Amino acid sequence: MSIDDFPAGVTSSTCGVFQAESCRSDRRGKLSVIVVLHNVIFYCIATWLTLGCSFLQGGYQWRLPLALQLVPCIALVSLLPLVPDSPRWLLMQGKNKEGLEAIRRYLGKGLSIDDSIVQSEYHSITGALLIERESQISFTQVLARRDRSSHLKRLLLGCGGQFMQQFGGINALNYYFTIILINNIGMDELMARILTGCNATSYMISSGLCFWLIERCGRRVLMLSGLSLQCFAYIMVAISIALLGSAPFQSTIRQANIRLFQWGIVAVSFLFFYYAAFGCTWGMVPWVYQAEINSLSMRSVGAAAATATNWLAGFICTQFTPTGIANIGYRFYIRTNGWIVFAVFNLTFIFVCYFLYPETAYRTLEDLDVYFDRDSNHPTIIPIHDKVSKQSKRPLEAIEAEAVRVAATKAVGAKGVTEHVEDIDGTV
Repeated sequence: MSIDDFPAGVTSSTCGVFQAESCRSDRRGKLSVIVVLHNVIFYCIATWLTLGCSFLQGGYQWRLPLALQLVPCIALVSLLPLVPDSPRWLLMQGKNKEGLEAIRRYLGKGLSIDDSIVQSEYHSITGALLIERESQISFTQVLARRDRSSHLKRLLLGCGGQFMQQFGGINALNYYFTIILINNIGMDELMARILTGCNATSYMISSGLCFWLIERCGRRVLMLSGLSLQCFAYIMVAISIALLGSAPFQSTIRQANIRLFQWGIVAVSFLFFYYAAFGCTWGMVPWVYQAEINSLSMRSVGAAAATATNWLAGFICTQFTPTGIANIGYRFYIRTNGWIVFAVFNLTFIFVCYFLYPETAYRTLEDLDVYFDRDSNHPTIIPIHDKVSKQSKRPLEAIEAEAVRVAATKAVGAKGVTEHVEDIDGTV
């Protein structure tokens, strides 16, 4: 493990949680997309930088890329002290004044602490903390599913989203895209590197489109449509590479070269198509979803577990991909010993998302606590007729529950509601 792995892991686990806890529900998806989009932007820059540095001689080939990483690092370290903590974290720590001020700052410009929007948000959060406080539990009890907030189920949903992202096949292409173009499609190294940069650019553009799609379409629509398109892309890549492999059997060398060129274009086109579909759907949604789905007391634990799942699943995919390509060629993209690999993973995940993953768009984080409460009428497996779990607009039951929560909090006051609500470290 390199020295930069630890801060990278901490950052990827923390940023999404901080973003989710600091945003209004109608902005949370868009702002979270901006955070993840920076990762794709710098991936694109790194791809072109790799191509450029390949023409350099000596130590500049590796010193220049390493030195340039200091630029965004210095900018972040300089600006982070100006950013207030998450209001939900501050209230949970008993810092009422700081939490109220953070809410005021994050809700928009020109608001005062006494503004009705600020006070309503404050009472909604503290009311949710008061409800959770009534069921202080240990992490052992969470694993035993004895809590009222379905912490384990929510944690598994966050981890499952990251698992599906990786086993949808993205890093199997990310790390070996150039090798695939050279070994499986027959391109020369320079053209393969140029196309890798072009693909990274289109990937960045499609990821940016998610900024407009994630709130309008909702998380579920993007997940389901993304899986369908990714499955289709993998099937078409497998078919085109299979037909490309039969080119040498043509009657003349000219016909063989034409066939290689034609099916090579088809294969590359659908590889680009896969990245475009992934970028505006699964490239963004799992990172947003894992930060939204967990309760306040489990959000940091859930985000850390989901991020660890992402890295672990990505490691597994990157380990078996080279062996698969070398030993079974085009069939690696669609089947091994009669079983479909990435294409069927994507197809299977469609049913998983449809029946297990509720919509989180336009819900406050406290709305999701109510949805997963053991006294709610929402089962683990989402019925086909359950509109509340699927609609992208904020459901009426969430609005009514918030009104009741705010009224109750105002009635009893804020005394004691900012204590830590559920002990997940093993003590009660």
